[in-house]
Amino acid sequence: MRARLIQKDINNRDFRGFLKDVSPESTDLVCFGELATSGCIYTERKVPALDELVKSFNGLDYSIMIGCPKSGDDGLQNCYMYYDSGEYQLYHKINLFGPMNEDKVYTPGTKPGIFDTKFGKIGAAICYDLRFPEIFENLKAAGAEIIFVPAAFPRVRINDWKELLVQRAKDNNIKIVGINAVGDDGTYEFGGSSMVVDAQGKVLEQADETTETVIEVEL
Repeated sequence: MRARLIQKDINNRDFRGFLKDVSPESTDLVCFGELATSGCIYTERKVPALDELVKSFNGLDYSIMIGCPKSGDDGLQNCYMYYDSGEYQLYHKINLFGPMNEDKVYTPGTKPGIFDTKFGKIGAAICYDLRFPEIFENLKAAGAEIIFVPAAFPRVRINDWKELLVQRAKDNNIKIVGINAVGDDGTYEFGGSSMVVDAQGKVLEQADETTETVIEVEL
């Protein structure tokens, strides 16, 4: 699987700009971070319609994973989407981070993030989920062959991010891909350090803490 990991500035809402030069001849999957479509984290604002988002991906010859808010009967939820060929699957974030008011804006999900894809079973956990080992144990038990962790992890705690990604990979003997944000939203500074960690806990790729960047990697 040839993947592009997008470490995006939290203030950059033009996520489609990262798709302009993507070729299906060299890329199978493009992966964004947490709430990449809304350009915000835990504040209320107008939510782009999910159907419009999905429709905008139609015709692409590669798969996408992207963080997006979803409004529905269950309230507003922080989601991660897997899209391919007009079809999509969603994971609704289970563990909401109270200190950043996430639990005042979003409604928690209840089901593990397992996507059935042409690449095999992919697991998904979002940001604060990283601190709950049972999330990763459940994903491994459900058949996940690789786990993606989109995030908006603050720079002040970025060493926790790095250590937890490695620990979850080692504990579950599974490759983990973390995709974090950079930039400052006026309240929080985010710490980047998007990473690919193999099943033994070895860091194969790592971005820096401040630069909006794209990592191209074979997974």
